[in-house]
Amino acid sequence: MLTPSKADCITILSAASRVAGTSDVVRLNHASLGLSRNTLDATAAFLIERACFVHSRGSAGDYEVGGLSLQGKLRLEQLVHG
Repeated sequence: MLTPSKADCITILSAASRVAGTSDVVRLNHASLGLSRNTLDATAAFLIERACFVHSRGSAGDYEVGGLSLQGKLRLEQLVHG
């Protein structure tokens, strides 16, 4: 598995941070996020394994994630400011 870059993690976490409710989801689309399909797969898997989202579903290029969990909020804060 590729190790995602800081910028790629910030891109996905920022997209998920815009989700308002706990039942709402955002579909991660590699083209709209400016990422390659492989980069999206690697970064999404990395963040899902670390419980950064309230909920997630999908695999291999087709991910839907909920808002950020506490872990996700902390990780985003750390990546942006640290």
